[in-house]
Amino acid sequence: MISVIVCTRNRASSIRTCLDSIVGAARKFGVGDIEIVVINNGSTDATQDILEDWAGKQPLKVVIYLEPKPGLSVARNAGLRQASGNVIAFTDDDCIMEEDYFIDLTRHYEGETDSVIRGGRVELGDPADLPITIKTDNDAAYWAAPDHPAGFIHGANFTFRREVFELLGDFDEELGAGTPFPGEDLDYLVRAAAAGVKIHYVPDMVVLHFHGRREEHQAQKLFKQYMRANGALYVKHLKSSPQFSKHFIWLCKSWFADFLHRRHFRIDGLPFGYREIVLGNIDGMVSYVFRKR
Repeated sequence: MISVIVCTRNRASSIRTCLDSIVGAARKFGVGDIEIVVINNGSTDATQDILEDWAGKQPLKVVIYLEPKPGLSVARNAGLRQASGNVIAFTDDDCIMEEDYFIDLTRHYEGETDSVIRGGRVELGDPADLPITIKTDNDAAYWAAPDHPAGFIHGANFTFRREVFELLGDFDEELGAGTPFPGEDLDYLVRAAAAGVKIHYVPDMVVLHFHGRREEHQAQKLFKQYMRANGALYVKHLKSSPQFSKHFIWLCKSWFADFLHRRHFRIDGLPFGYREIVLGNIDGMVSYVFRKR
């Protein structure tokens, strides 16, 4: 069985669209082999009523679970505890799953004996949104050090077998949306690589992401949050994955080289370069170290 976990909060107006797309993909694949686990992460709107009404009309197993403690990692862990499948697939509540998703997923996992975290393509759902938080590479690839794993696969399209979860354990509940450090999926990848789990991107297994960010300031705010999270992870994994934490040193060198040669590197045309990345990392490091003091 494949368990699809969707964590949601206050999406009463749109959650049906996401869930209906999963059911559509399940119908094409075979509904008897799919379950949907929806974690309502403390919604204060009509989400719970909508979920309960929707679940009762579906042709496949649906689990609705209310997790009142806020935080995406908390919700993800609740979903893992509720899921019964031997393959776990996470997608976000602002995504739509293409109808061949489970056919593609099964083709990749059938007969595979290696431990793998696998992510698929994340397309922009609305062309009016900025082209961020997507992954549209056309070629399949395995992640390899010393590359930074951020963005190699996305939490909106994130799958693994149950034995990978049993090896790595829960998502870190000090990380993720709802905390100062939105990087629970990246943390999982760093832990996976240290444990010898392969990280695989495939250009099929497609979801469409309707993230809704259309203004430059929204993208800049998101990048700052990610850089802060990266800083926290450099500290967390300083001993367990020193190769990962060395990326901060490389970034500092790149900033110095830019300054020395009067270059102005920018990310996707935003006013966001090595200086902002390094300062955001430092902010995350300091905040993570002193988070409980």
